Amino acid sequence: MYTIFAVIGIVFLAWDLNKKAFFKLVLAGAFLFTSVVAFKFPENYLYQFLTFVVFSFVLSFLVKMILNKEQKDLLKEKALKDYIGQIAVVKKDIGKTLSIDGIGLIEFNNSLWQAKSVDDKEIKASSKVKIVSKENMIMNVEAVK
Repeated sequence: MYTIFAVIGIVFLAWDLNKKAFFKLVLAGAFLFTSVVAFKFPENYLYQFLTFVVFSFVLSFLVKMILNKEQKDLLKEKALKDYIGQIAVVKKDIGKTLSIDGIGLIEFNNSLWQAKSVDDKEIKASSKVKIVSKENMIMNVEAVK
């Protein structure tokens, strides 16, 4: 019986790799875990059934958590791209002589972001800057004249 579960799990896994449907990935994982239990307890169908049900729920919860995190990261990345070209206000001075790494703080849309000057010029607090680009979570800005 365990070979049937293993084969079904491998089929779902291969099918998922082809189409990237995470439901099939959950079923593949549940069948593969069930095949291990079926190998260990070949006559206990209750253990096999419970393993399949429990691992289906656990794996679907884990996949959902991962997908939600990836979706939040994508939304945040899109929002950062939308910031480029926008005007922000400096809250903490920016420039190499004002801090060790030249990183200050800007406020944009009621959020604080780390920022550094693209031309290494000092930019004082309460000045307006234009967001030029980003590196990871640090905005590169230039002073607005």
